[in-house]
Amino acid sequence: MFMIKNTLLIEGSWPQWIAAFEIFLMSFVVGLERGWTSPALAILLSSTSPMSTTESEGSWIASLLNIGRGAGAIIGAIDVELVGSKTSALHIGIVQTVSFISLGLADSAVWIQVSRLIGGLATGMFFISFPLYIGEISNPIIRGALVGVIANGMSIGYVVGNLTGAYMSIPMFAAFALAVTVLFLITFYWLPKSPHYLVLTDQVEEASAAIRWYQRNADVPNELTSLQMFIKDKRSMTYKNLWNEFMRPHNRIALIKVNTLYVLMQLSGLYTVGFYMEIILTKGEIRVIAPAMAVIVISSIGLVGGWIALFTIDKYGRKLVLSAAAVGLGTGLVGIAIHYQLLEVGFDPASLQWLIIASIILLEMSINLGIIPIPSTILSEIFSPNIKSYCSCISNITSGFVAFLVTQTYQMLIDWIDYYTYYLYALMMFLLALFMMTMMPETKGKSLQEIQNMLLKK
Repeated sequence: MFMIKNTLLIEGSWPQWIAAFEIFLMSFVVGLERGWTSPALAILLSSTSPMSTTESEGSWIASLLNIGRGAGAIIGAIDVELVGSKTSALHIGIVQTVSFISLGLADSAVWIQVSRLIGGLATGMFFISFPLYIGEISNPIIRGALVGVIANGMSIGYVVGNLTGAYMSIPMFAAFALAVTVLFLITFYWLPKSPHYLVLTDQVEEASAAIRWYQRNADVPNELTSLQMFIKDKRSMTYKNLWNEFMRPHNRIALIKVNTLYVLMQLSGLYTVGFYMEIILTKGEIRVIAPAMAVIVISSIGLVGGWIALFTIDKYGRKLVLSAAAVGLGTGLVGIAIHYQLLEVGFDPASLQWLIIASIILLEMSINLGIIPIPSTILSEIFSPNIKSYCSCISNITSGFVAFLVTQTYQMLIDWIDYYTYYLYALMMFLLALFMMTMMPETKGKSLQEIQNMLLKK
């Protein structure tokens, strides 16, 4: 415990924790949108729905978040290039404000879809700017823990979204989410911009002040010189040079590996299972607790995984923790499939309730342990500064597109192959664990400069 405490409380690093908790607020809002979907879809598709909603409209309500995420990744990459990662993060709050105002005023399924699309834009921008911002301001020893705090915001938001979606009206939920967004905008505005961006734009004095603010005991002249050397190539980057940089073997291989990681992650159906969790539990004939309340309880227990991640990502490394999480998620998916298979052959539903509940708890804990925080941690570390925003954009477009396809095809797969859908998702997770252990480099404890040197030597 003493070692863990020392790892988290690196001397002079407390402003980095303030920055992480600020981004935590925006992460919480992203989680709210995801968590709201499961109970909201069940209500909107029920006979007591406050507005007429067809199954097709409900499917689009679930999937438009991921369509918007792909477009938001492009907007986010452009925004980061123009104004830097910190200011880009502020712009996320503005886009979310528009999304929640649209949701609060919605009087039809179409307006909910509009709100979800705008919220997806903000989500795409979020997954571009926050890993870059944290990567640029953090001490490498606590970088994984900082990303873990932010990922916990998403997980906590997901649970609160389950709760508010089930028991709040749509306008009340929108007002609550809007209040958190405004709080983020007001408090995050005062933090300094990233030293990387300030050096890149020749604001040397401001960069020195930002270095000193984010790491109180930093050797500012040394850090500044190292930073100037690290990002010097980006100043004269032409389109031809940019293409050549992408084609350098270590950058090309890193991009392929990160995109493979994101594709396998999304093919697990992790968002789809979350969106349809209440419906999955209802179909699984859960009677020991109301399915809507079961979603809240299960998601709350799943938060344990996120807090474990906070202490393990930097201690045991990205490879081991994500591989363990992938195996856990795959095992949970297999458990769901076995539950439905046993129901099909005539087992008593009352005697099987523990199986699907335990499986989804394991699934949620695994998602929070590694599936959510570690890809973003890797994204914040692995790319060289002159192509980082572009690579992040490509990875998030890929992730959003695959997530959309998985969400849109979920009902079709359930109608076609029923519970074998979950076996298929589980296979992707076991492949992810194998890929992570054999193909991805370990980046724990390394500075951004050291990571680039490591990749160049391979």
